[in-house]
Amino acid sequence: MADVNPRKIAGLVLTPVVCTALLVIGVIAFVFLWGLSGDRTMDHADVDYVYLLAAVVVSGLAAAAAYRLAGPLRAGGWSAVLAALVPAVVFAILQWDKGFGKWEGGLVWLAGLTVVLVAAALLARRGQLRAAWIVGVLGAIAVADVAVLVQLMPSTGFDAEPGGTLDRAYAPLWLLFALVDYNFGLDPATWHIGDALDVREVGYPMYSVIALGFVVRAMRRDPAPAVAPAPQGTDAM
Repeated sequence: MADVNPRKIAGLVLTPVVCTALLVIGVIAFVFLWGLSGDRTMDHADVDYVYLLAAVVVSGLAAAAAYRLAGPLRAGGWSAVLAALVPAVVFAILQWDKGFGKWEGGLVWLAGLTVVLVAAALLARRGQLRAAWIVGVLGAIAVADVAVLVQLMPSTGFDAEPGGTLDRAYAPLWLLFALVDYNFGLDPATWHIGDALDVREVGYPMYSVIALGFVVRAMRRDPAPAVAPAPQGTDAM
């Protein structure tokens, strides 16, 4: 019978909790930094780079914290990947009772995040940490973009309010528009892209990189301990 490591089990149980806590702290910090940028008139007529900068900085710090915390938690192997996906699964399940467009977006994000984490885990397992981070970050952005597109697509249909229809030609850029607080392709006086996202434009990529930090650290191959050379100058007996 295989030995049960209580410390590893505790780490796996705590991983979803810590990931969720980092997301909550990150969102609070993001809102705080955004609030420091000055007047928040919310007219969405001018590009607000502070919104984007705050999201990038806080997400980066949260990912770094996740990477550091994964070590003490000792959550390693593929079970750590599953543990990091638990909050995303819970989020997707909670969207099932929402209106059209919400549960599809959550499901697409969950599926995409799973693929991204598995790809990053495989690279980290081979010792290619830089490639794992690059693939993971780019994948997180791409998955968040697709999830936002799915989330907002129902709002482009016939049931949209007059003057509030999004231009589908700019659909691949809706995540960017939300992150710079600008409504290109939409009358700013009627409706804002972020109004239908409920901070998902920040939450999707932020949690993705948090989970990425845990997975890369958990799957990282530690270097083999150096073997001390045999003492020289001694005659064989």
